[in-house]
Amino acid sequence: MKYVSLFIAATSVGLLLTQAGCASLSRSSKSGYSSYGKVQGDRPDRRTQDRLKSQQELGFTDDEMNSDERALVADRSALRNLEKQLEGKRETEQYYKNKPYMRSDRERMAFLAVDGYENRQRWLERKGINGAQTAPTAPIQALIEVNDITIGMTKQAVRDSWGEPELVEVAGNPVYGNERWAYSEQVPSSDGYMTEHRLVYFESGRVVGWEKK
Repeated sequence: MKYVSLFIAATSVGLLLTQAGCASLSRSSKSGYSSYGKVQGDRPDRRTQDRLKSQQELGFTDDEMNSDERALVADRSALRNLEKQLEGKRETEQYYKNKPYMRSDRERMAFLAVDGYENRQRWLERKGINGAQTAPTAPIQALIEVNDITIGMTKQAVRDSWGEPELVEVAGNPVYGNERWAYSEQVPSSDGYMTEHRLVYFESGRVVGWEKK
């Protein structure tokens, strides 16, 4: 629904399809997309737009945010500004390859505050972060062992849990990790076995939503 509308809109301005697939998605109020694009009234200034975008990504609204959530919104806005300053293909790929495996926006900002590719690589090594080779946390490993997924899971963790997707769509530049994966599985029903279709959505290499139909 809301996410799919955005995904389809991206198609019209340059969506790269590695394999095809299409469906709707119901999202929770915390998904970061349930209220996307609902800002009304006069167009806000750039700083306000950035704050609202950060709120929407995190699934917060002005009415419900406490001090901790406001801090998360501020961190997300600050991180986005740092990401805009990335220069060069090597530095960009280094960051987005490892971004999903960093634990928080503050950790991502700490990485971007390090000067130079080699220094950043040493920072990653100290943190034990090595792209898809990074070991999953204990809670994620427990989900993998029972073939389950959760919000925030990396693409590699989803592969470990559900296997390789049958279909993949990539929105925009592949380096950013915005993708939609499709699976199908035979499941028992009252009429015997039926095919269950699953779609998993990723932003910046992490799960932001899914559906089964």
